[in-house]
Amino acid sequence: MNREDGGSENVPLLRDDRAQQSYMAGGSDTLDDETHPGSVENVEETGERRPTGATVTCRVCDEQIELNGRDSQHVVKCSACHEATPIRPAPAGKKYVRCPCNCLLICKAASTRIACPRGNCRRVITLGHREPQGSAIRAPAGSCRVQCVHCSEVFLFNTLSNSLAHCPHCKKKSTVGGFARRRALIYLVTAVTTLLFSVLLTVMTINTAAHHPVVYGAWALAYLVVIYLLYNFFKYWMVKLSIVLGPI
Repeated sequence: MNREDGGSENVPLLRDDRAQQSYMAGGSDTLDDETHPGSVENVEETGERRPTGATVTCRVCDEQIELNGRDSQHVVKCSACHEATPIRPAPAGKKYVRCPCNCLLICKAASTRIACPRGNCRRVITLGHREPQGSAIRAPAGSCRVQCVHCSEVFLFNTLSNSLAHCPHCKKKSTVGGFARRRALIYLVTAVTTLLFSVLLTVMTINTAAHHPVVYGAWALAYLVVIYLLYNFFKYWMVKLSIVLGPI
């Protein structure tokens, strides 16, 4: 975008004599959005007349600005600080942006970058991304409201996940549904099977253990696995059950 093509999307909404030349210079080359021809100052809307003596507070210096005879304007100029203050919403598809130098600009609602045209500023403003109003992120399937069994606080948890629920309030773990019981039974069956295998291995190699000390290491390893499996069985069997209040 060159300077000759720059419109008034990124120019001040009100011009004063002391900076009129810099305001007329147009947009900066750093803008990545198409400029809008015409400022809000030139857009008029018919509406209800404001009562005589109505005022608005300046957004820059907090001075009171009289609104008499300015019903058709979108912005008014403060006589104290000479900055613009909006008194109506921006036109459809547009939004106001206040530069850190207090210059009031207008740009497209979807704009992400805008440059201040004031000669003593020329700042490029990066606008934060905002989600459209009314949009919502759908929660994953299986997400439910759960009441913690430890602190009774409510939090969200996906009941389809094969894991213990971790309460974000008390930091303690609990089970939701039958996950812990099923996992405990799996560990119990595996522990009993491993124990039977260990006993059978001990009986079959008891005569050769005296000549081959490595057999003792095999016995120790087998019984350590049994102890580990039994430990996990008791851990999952003793975990407390949180209450599912219902889906989101």
